[in-house]
Amino acid sequence: MKILAQSRLISLIFLILTLTAGAVSGNFKFSKYAGDFLSIGVGGRALGMGGAFTSIANDVTAGYWNPAGLAEVSNSQIILMHDERFAGIINYDYIGFAFKPNNSYSLAVSMIRIGVDDIPFTENAFSDNNGNGIFDPDVDRLDPERFSFVSSSDWVGLISLGKILDEKFSIGGNVKFIYRKIEKNSGIGIGFDFAVKYKISNFSIGAVLKDATSTLVAWNTGRNELIAPSLSTGISREFQIFWGKFTPAIDLILRFEGRKRTAFAGTDFLSVDFNIGAEYTFKEIISIRTGLTENREFTLGTGLKFNRLDIDYSFAKFNSELGNTHRISVKFTII
Repeated sequence: MKILAQSRLISLIFLILTLTAGAVSGNFKFSKYAGDFLSIGVGGRALGMGGAFTSIANDVTAGYWNPAGLAEVSNSQIILMHDERFAGIINYDYIGFAFKPNNSYSLAVSMIRIGVDDIPFTENAFSDNNGNGIFDPDVDRLDPERFSFVSSSDWVGLISLGKILDEKFSIGGNVKFIYRKIEKNSGIGIGFDFAVKYKISNFSIGAVLKDATSTLVAWNTGRNELIAPSLSTGISREFQIFWGKFTPAIDLILRFEGRKRTAFAGTDFLSVDFNIGAEYTFKEIISIRTGLTENREFTLGTGLKFNRLDIDYSFAKFNSELGNTHRISVKFTII
């Protein structure tokens, strides 16, 4: 069984690398940072750990972090999360539902919305001294009655599957649907993620190839944005200590769009970032967490478990101009 599991792991890693090479070697023009709205993260637990969750994900949020981890879901779960960032300018909402049709695989459906609402639109609000509507940026006068308000929003829907191959090894995948809207302009896209998870002793290893075939977002303006593939790998280990469990974790993120100047390390082709985090859980009741994200954001978090209800909170510290962010999620396990 060990040899079979190891051969499956090697085969799937080879498949992931092959798909990645095929996606990035074609004659495509990727839009740098086009997929950033997909990498904000979900769930108070994972966000409290700085997003270092690829190897840990084992509940409904695995549909986002690592769909192979869905295979470990034993009961149906539903989760809700709300996040307001940058002094409440951006609203971020997430809902997910996971269920297990049989003992070998689990399914999840998730929805994410990132929105900025009530944006003043002043294109038709310029006026001259006689109150006539004109469009002239050199005229420093706006007519408030000519204001209109628009919104910008991104919607992401995920259909996820996680399947157990043996007691240590699972695989999974996502189909994701994207809808983006800015005022009257909109774009749609579809993408695919592939994932693996392997557990041995107290270690857990995970890998997710996101946007595996690259994801095209086509706008009604004629503009096309191509989201480049990225590979997230993670490792974590559980330690039994002080009547509880301590779990440090690290994720390594490889992006194939050349974030040379903004990444931790990179070239014109490949960039490398990382998330690190840790969690201590006392008697499966209360947890404390901390982490550091790829954007150098320091995070803290805590969680409480009441029978079938989990409440998780995370805090992220941004710079003084952007303010701090508080995120809370509520997860309910259905027997």
